[in-house]
Amino acid sequence: MDLDPSPLAFARELPSPIPPHPVDRILTPERARKYRQVLARRTARLAVVVEDCHDPHNATAIIRTCDAFGVHRVFVTTGRNAFKINRRVSQGSHHYVDLHVHPDIASAYAALRALGYAIHVSDLAASATVGPDRLQSLMAQKPLALVFGNESKGVSPEASAGADGHFLIPMAGFPQSLNLSVTVAVSLYALRQRALVEDLPGDLPALEQIACYDSWVREHKGEAAARLMKLEKGKHGEELETYG
Repeated sequence: MDLDPSPLAFARELPSPIPPHPVDRILTPERARKYRQVLARRTARLAVVVEDCHDPHNATAIIRTCDAFGVHRVFVTTGRNAFKINRRVSQGSHHYVDLHVHPDIASAYAALRALGYAIHVSDLAASATVGPDRLQSLMAQKPLALVFGNESKGVSPEASAGADGHFLIPMAGFPQSLNLSVTVAVSLYALRQRALVEDLPGDLPALEQIACYDSWVREHKGEAAARLMKLEKGKHGEELETYG
């Protein structure tokens, strides 16, 4: 992974459910600490859905914004356009979000509803009057997924019709829309501002934090991690992780 984990810019140390890991001893203490502290602040109550984004700059900016604001889950559809991330611009941030790729909006919505998300779409055509900050009370009741369309056409009619509600960003100037990645950033900050400013704990379940940490350190250390955590077969055919 490319992203440099230091310096640690958090106001305080949050408790972490992640136990000592066999790869910790080949990580710098700063990296191991930041992985745990980042995960302690992650939220799964807010997710981002991007429908058929075609610009790698926007795709990369969206991923970096989600990572920076602690939004763990990102769903993308690729029915008309591939979702391309510029690795140099991303600086590794795409490794740290839980990215779900779907062929169409219907399958993305099915996955979101299975996870209990309410779905709200950014759609000027739907005559939405609710700003993203007004969705705060809804997010307190159940997880919330915000849906954004592509750069030229916005969300599809299917995405708009299948949603639970619609929202827009109020504007006072002549333009009636913002760049896609800017729209995502403004919407997320409207909902995450208090958590970010007050440095509040996240809500990612402990088991998911542990699984993410394991994935991050394995990918960061590559072969060195594999040597420490070699997968072997037991005498009854069971898979055993051997900590060397």
